[in-house]
Amino acid sequence: MRVLLIWSVLFLVIASFGIAAFGQDQSAISGPILGFIEDPNGASIQPIRGVLGASVLGQPLALGSEIRNAVISPKQDYALAVRTDGGEVVLIPLGSDSVNLNSLSGVHPGATRIAISPSGTAAAVFGQDRTVQSIRRLPDTPELVFQFDVSDIPGDLQGLAIADDGTLAVLNFMTPGEATLWVVSSNGSRWVLPAQRPSAATFLTNRHDVVIADDAAQQVFLLSNIDQEASRFSVASFGDGFEAFSGVAASDDGLRVFVISRKSDTVTLIDLERGLSAPLPCQCQATGFRALKGSSVFRLTDMTDSPIAILDASSTEPRIIVLPKTSAATVPSPEEITQDPMARPVPTPGRERDPHPPVSTSGKIAVPQQDRTK
Repeated sequence: MRVLLIWSVLFLVIASFGIAAFGQDQSAISGPILGFIEDPNGASIQPIRGVLGASVLGQPLALGSEIRNAVISPKQDYALAVRTDGGEVVLIPLGSDSVNLNSLSGVHPGATRIAISPSGTAAAVFGQDRTVQSIRRLPDTPELVFQFDVSDIPGDLQGLAIADDGTLAVLNFMTPGEATLWVVSSNGSRWVLPAQRPSAATFLTNRHDVVIADDAAQQVFLLSNIDQEASRFSVASFGDGFEAFSGVAASDDGLRVFVISRKSDTVTLIDLERGLSAPLPCQCQATGFRALKGSSVFRLTDMTDSPIAILDASSTEPRIIVLPKTSAATVPSPEEITQDPMARPVPTPGRERDPHPPVSTSGKIAVPQQDRTK
């Protein structure tokens, strides 16, 4: 009865959002918005209308032009994308009812990968010419910080990250059986970060510290001050049978780290201050962390035919919220909803077990300064 009551209330809340949105111009941005979601090709952007636990997908925004490779700012106030016709990189403001595509001056056309910094103040663009460009002072007064030709570095670009001040970018290049993390700097230098086979990396907010997931070492670690005398701090180690990481993220204060792997249906939450970790079942195949509005709120899955999983780690009891795959114009009945979007708290030890639980460790290991070339 309690579950039925919860779903009845949830249905009425979602229905109210759906009815209200149905009567609005679906290309406009109005009402409470949890965030935005792009399709797997970055060709469309949809608002998530409502609040945590009571939200629904809105209709795709009317952009007036076809786009690809869209990436949404962690603050949900703008997106960057590539205009299909001509290949120019455009900025799309998401904070007002009108949606426009504004070209970024000086940015090379034909970007194949775009990354936005943790606070959304900077972005890195990697192009077909194998040049990485850094832009800062986003979204109001975009300014090109530097550009770096990396055409002599072998491999395909697998990952890209940028610091909030726009002065450092991390590029993960893959060759058969190997991966290498390169740092490029606004001062014209570049160097390699120490890692065996890195698969994911992210900067901490407003810092030159990077959290790295290493598949070969089966570890997640933090490198602090990567442009100075870097120090390495172990975050977590994973046991036998572990295969590969699919994403890492950190809280805005840098005190918690979140980890997902390709073969697990859990999110690992790590408290760096206390040296503790806990698995949170998500019953999903998480593909990465995409920030939504709020503190430590992330979308875990892509927009497919399945419900969308959201991690809400903003409180002392983290939970997984499931957003039904439906639009504001087609609200499901309680009987049609099979996933519980309410809180799924971190399990009590002994009740739920991760097949490859992490082991948090602590300590400081000096990292030798790497050779840097101009």
